[in-house]
Amino acid sequence: MSMAVVYTDLDGTLLDHYTYAFDEALEAIKALRARGIPIVPCTSKTRAETVSLMQDLELDGPMIIENGAAIWVPDDWGLTRPEGADDDVNARAWSHCFGPPRGMIRRQLAILNIEWGNRYQSLCELSDKQVMAITGLDATSAARAKDRHHCETLVWLGTPADRPVFAEQVEALDLRCVQGGRFVHVLGRGGKGHAMSWLHHKIRAELPGFEMAVSIAAGDAENDVEMLEVADLALMVRSPVHDPPAPRRTGGMVISDNFGPAGWAEGIEALIARVEEEEDRGRLLSKRHDHDAA
Repeated sequence: MSMAVVYTDLDGTLLDHYTYAFDEALEAIKALRARGIPIVPCTSKTRAETVSLMQDLELDGPMIIENGAAIWVPDDWGLTRPEGADDDVNARAWSHCFGPPRGMIRRQLAILNIEWGNRYQSLCELSDKQVMAITGLDATSAARAKDRHHCETLVWLGTPADRPVFAEQVEALDLRCVQGGRFVHVLGRGGKGHAMSWLHHKIRAELPGFEMAVSIAAGDAENDVEMLEVADLALMVRSPVHDPPAPRRTGGMVISDNFGPAGWAEGIEALIARVEEEEDRGRLLSKRHDHDAA
């Protein structure tokens, strides 16, 4: 029986904001694996980027990609395919999308180009070298970052004050505009919180041993707020480049002292200890109830 599923942002959370390293989180990852607790990336990254990182992290489960616009699930996880799911035959997996494809989003955004076109650039229209310069990624990773199918990622060139106005106009097109650690992302009405809730409900309903598993979400940026609000427990990882956002929740959240993977390890260990404590308390209460009934 698994006590929890960890849903985690990658850049700036599990991965260092500058170097993308995760060495400081490795022991915590191994500890989760030993407890049978899955780690599900919930990221703005593309499928191509996330598959590569999961191999490096030795993870083999589902992933939530492109800011929650799509979910990718290996066949051997045993989750039933929803109606309309796409087959990934080569990878023996299926994917489920929550919004329109990137091409449709781009056509909608074209309506705003006259007013806003000089205040952003599409990441996918930049050269690999330009993406490398902005992100610090190598050439292969930069190409993977541009392989987007479910959301439009923008390099913001306007002022910070412009962005909320732009976001309002995007919302009027029945789309969403969210700020990540580096980029602005435009997607359908889904999001990380919606995708995480959908997947966690499915895991609890369909996987033996996960019926009582709690959801733990970890993130560092504005586009993580929704999943931090809807998870059973939440970890806000401090960032070296921006102040932590403020999820609307009254409890069940910790804020790390450290940045990036060190903060991730620190916070996840604290939250798992809390889950284990609650689980032990539940066992004691159950035993006491059985004794009283006898």
